[in-house]
Amino acid sequence: MVKGIDNELIYFIISHHINHFLNVKKMVKHDYESHMILSTVYTHFLYQTITQGKSLSWTEVFDETETEDHKRLMKDKKLTIFAVAENLSMPQETVRRKLEKLTKKKLLEYSKSDGLSLGKKFKETIEPLGRIDTEDSLKLYKKFAKQLK
Repeated sequence: MVKGIDNELIYFIISHHINHFLNVKKMVKHDYESHMILSTVYTHFLYQTITQGKSLSWTEVFDETETEDHKRLMKDKKLTIFAVAENLSMPQETVRRKLEKLTKKKLLEYSKSDGLSLGKKFKETIEPLGRIDTEDSLKLYKKFAKQLK
């Protein structure tokens, strides 16, 4: 049991998750498993920037996804379908099928030699969702902080 958390805070936590799910369906227009695949590729990219010592602002992160440096970074630490499937505990064939749709939408790019990387439409599609999700997360954080005082 977590002390200091009441039913109102639990309600806000669950509502946050539901809102994120609904926003993915409404704004990005793909299923949640596909969104988790996309998020896995994005977190791989973010991790690579962190390990290289890059400190990027919100705008710089999204701008970086559209550069050749992003492609090189992703190729140097190649992310495979197998790795995504393992990370998400999903069958490889499911990941491959969903990846095919994400590449058609230009949200991701994939080749056997280069692995997975973010696609040409990633920024314009995901940045608005990220803004809304970040605002919701900050509201949730403030509710946590208030409850734990």
